[in-house]
Amino acid sequence: MLTLAPNHITAHEIQGSLTGLAGDVLHGWAFDPRTPDLRLTVEIYVDDACVAVVRADLDQGNDDAAGDGFHGFAVHVRKPWLKDNACLRARIANQGPWLDGDIRLPAQTPASLTDRLSAQVWHTGGLTLRGWAWDSDAPTRHVDIHVLHKTAAGWERVLDATANRHHPALLYRATADHGFDIDLPWTFADGQVHTLALETDRGVPLTGSPISLCVHPEGARALLARACGETPDQLPVHHLLDTLLQHQDTLAPRSAGFGVYAQWHAAFQRAQPMQTNTGSALVLLMGPGSAADEARSLHSLRQQRLPADQIRSLRLDGGSTPTSLAIFPQQLATQLADPALACIIPLQRGDHLPTHALDTLLAALTTHQADWAYADCDQDDADGQRSNPWLKPAWDETLFYGIDLLTPGTAVSACALRRALQYLSQHGPQLPVCWHSLLAGVIASSTGPVVHLPQVLYHRSASAPAAPHQALPDATRQPALHWLANQRMPGARLTHVADFPALTRVHWPLPPQPPTVSLIVPTRDQLALVRTCVEGLLHHTDYPSLEIVVVDNDSRDADTLAWLDHVQSEGVRVLRYPQPFNYAAINNWAVEYAQGDIIGLINNDIAIRHPDWLREMIGQLLRPGIGAVGARLLWPNAMVQHGGVVIGINGLAAHTGNHNDQHDPGYLGLNQVARQQSAITAACLLVRKHDYLRHGGLDARRYPVAFNDVDFCLRLRESGLNLVWTPFATLTHAESASRGKEDSPAKAARAHREQRHFIQRWSALCAQGDPYYHPGLSADYSTGPYGGLALPPRPLTPRV
Repeated sequence: MLTLAPNHITAHEIQGSLTGLAGDVLHGWAFDPRTPDLRLTVEIYVDDACVAVVRADLDQGNDDAAGDGFHGFAVHVRKPWLKDNACLRARIANQGPWLDGDIRLPAQTPASLTDRLSAQVWHTGGLTLRGWAWDSDAPTRHVDIHVLHKTAAGWERVLDATANRHHPALLYRATADHGFDIDLPWTFADGQVHTLALETDRGVPLTGSPISLCVHPEGARALLARACGETPDQLPVHHLLDTLLQHQDTLAPRSAGFGVYAQWHAAFQRAQPMQTNTGSALVLLMGPGSAADEARSLHSLRQQRLPADQIRSLRLDGGSTPTSLAIFPQQLATQLADPALACIIPLQRGDHLPTHALDTLLAALTTHQADWAYADCDQDDADGQRSNPWLKPAWDETLFYGIDLLTPGTAVSACALRRALQYLSQHGPQLPVCWHSLLAGVIASSTGPVVHLPQVLYHRSASAPAAPHQALPDATRQPALHWLANQRMPGARLTHVADFPALTRVHWPLPPQPPTVSLIVPTRDQLALVRTCVEGLLHHTDYPSLEIVVVDNDSRDADTLAWLDHVQSEGVRVLRYPQPFNYAAINNWAVEYAQGDIIGLINNDIAIRHPDWLREMIGQLLRPGIGAVGARLLWPNAMVQHGGVVIGINGLAAHTGNHNDQHDPGYLGLNQVARQQSAITAACLLVRKHDYLRHGGLDARRYPVAFNDVDFCLRLRESGLNLVWTPFATLTHAESASRGKEDSPAKAARAHREQRHFIQRWSALCAQGDPYYHPGLSADYSTGPYGGLALPPRPLTPRV
């Protein structure tokens, strides 16, 4: 990132000043109003000698500060430099203008900096705050830190700590033992947003304060608090255990592997109190199986908490068509004609239900006036223990086309089924009478909400496939899906996914005159990357109406400049943007010049792998209600770099699928099917230009480099639009090959600001949970999404 001020900046264009010398720490600020996100680099002079260079990216601690308030600087000036010299001055680096406020030596500390310390604090995740505080007037003093919590009544002091630990940021000073680690009280891990202010024992706020955080109860300490029903320090033994488990939580991730699912299920999947329900539940016993299989299923019905007079069953054929209803259409019609019937629940022979399944599903339908409700499921192992959990996302029609996660553990309201049969008689008389046709009819004619219960209410038999992608393809499902897709967009066609015949791909149709797509590719030099990207767009992308816009962000390399001139002869538009790097601002500016109805944000380190990638993404985007579409991105070694984004991982967001090869199925086969996500990466993202502009584009002020795509996606979803990730558009992405890693203090500071803005804006949403990610799955950054089971799970409340 280029942060030095260019030579042509004049004094009147820069705002800034030295504000004073506190001990041997020099304070000031510098700001360029023309580029408010630029963090200027400042040279510090003692008389005519440059003695230090510092970046102006600290909190100015002033409500009236220019820009976002992060244009301050503090730099240590060695005391020998202050002797026998006349003046301290500062200028913008690389021959830029001098700042105001020259300080004549010896200098008195101004009142605004009285007792000002050089200090920093940051949130490292969970309940831990870290930082350092150093008193330049008393270098050996260990500063006390006070933590204040913002409440409705005001600021409440909740914790004290002493800055007396070794810290590497202070190695250049006389003493370095001025760091601190603060473990916040357990009560802050309640899933709510808390604002904390940190100040010294002299009332001076620390740079980086206040901090907003939202922490869910996680880890072994959470288990202790939940099991005891008390705060851990109320009893001596609890205090001892809490101390031991605090150390354990530091060493171990706040998640558990799927290998302990049986114990996890016993701990967290307990039946809730039964609610009074009216109406009957009809269980459809379907599929092939032995007499013993059928007996096991029927036995689980006799064990239900729901009164026996509210439970009905209907045995369907056990022939080669597992889900056929053809033998019993009249019996089913008779049941549906009974106004006392409340819902229908399918049950495969050999599978069984826990005792609280029927009343819980029936209560969910009634409470939410839902057309259907569905729950999670697992499998018997060889010893009858719990294994192989299918912990499902909230309702996602895009995912339903690819894989049937819905049937095991679902309950469809009788009203929705009656409406579906009427709809099918008018629009789908050619469909076979089977469960999948009924389900497709319910979805097509649905007018009510859909409820996901994040509870295991269905147990698959030990002989059932361990995962959905391992099942045999059902010949009756494909026609039902084809019919449903064509109800949404006439002309849709279906194929099986290569290597996974149980999974389905929908090819959504394009109109006779496909919309023009403007693909925006920002670059600065990096000729090898951008040439590969643009040549792939030009020559290896099968799409008829394409505009390629390369945004040159101040390239200096002669070969790159020559190529940029040449590529325009091939129809590529080259726009010059000679400004500091700001990914969001570059794209926002280029969108204004784009001529297409659809915008594609493309990183310059993207490489094309197959020609129909853009057709696939456009087809998804043109579906009703879809706001943006993202692709599956692979690292050059063919491992998955981006398989969608999960919100709330470690309080922020994380890419999914990073442990998968491109051919791996992923958890429940999710690496191989299109599905909806809360966010997708802007490294390859398609959106209608109208929607991009209507939602204000990427936030260039708060997120110049990172989190701008996640923030934009969440704003799209706030307006009611859905986002789709598809593996059928797969590209190579050499992530950060162009802009590099966050491996410098300046980049780290910028990344920290972006994280802070994201937490402040979206922490409440993160606390609610990502609808496309199960609350029982790990939100631990060390394991990543789908890396294990949450310990303990986040609130297992119904998701509508």
